[in-house]
Amino acid sequence: MQELKLYDPARQSANWTEIVRPGQYAVFHTDVHGDIEKRADGTIVRAPEESRCLLFDFLEEAETYCRSKVEQVRDLRCDVYDHSGKSKPPMLTYVNAAHEKDFRKYRYWGWALVAGSVPFFALAWYWNGSSVLSLIVGFNLLTGGLRMVHWGYAGRANSK
Repeated sequence: MQELKLYDPARQSANWTEIVRPGQYAVFHTDVHGDIEKRADGTIVRAPEESRCLLFDFLEEAETYCRSKVEQVRDLRCDVYDHSGKSKPPMLTYVNAAHEKDFRKYRYWGWALVAGSVPFFALAWYWNGSSVLSLIVGFNLLTGGLRMVHWGYAGRANSK
């Protein structure tokens, strides 16, 4: 494991991804409730100059580290990226098991919104589509609900 400073003016290569070789994995720490960058101990990174990631030579090492770190620091999220960096979504995301219930909550409310859209579509159908407001409300409830359902299932699948 190697700690890599993201913004280092003294470094020869400008971009940190030029240092990461294929087959290496970078672990970034953030807050589980948002994309607030954190250190490995769970404290918030205040200045961009302090931004760091951990570099691992093997995926298994990165996974083992992430599993243990999210157990130690409850509100920490560990995202694992490959050598291409943050240009793609993280390969793996780890959160504490206590946050698993948050994903179920997204699924529950998502399905409730989808069910809530049905009366609005029925109202629009009853008025032969002339009720634009009911169509707009129904469509927004449906798409918002399906998005929350997706977040719930995606969060469950990506957390280890």
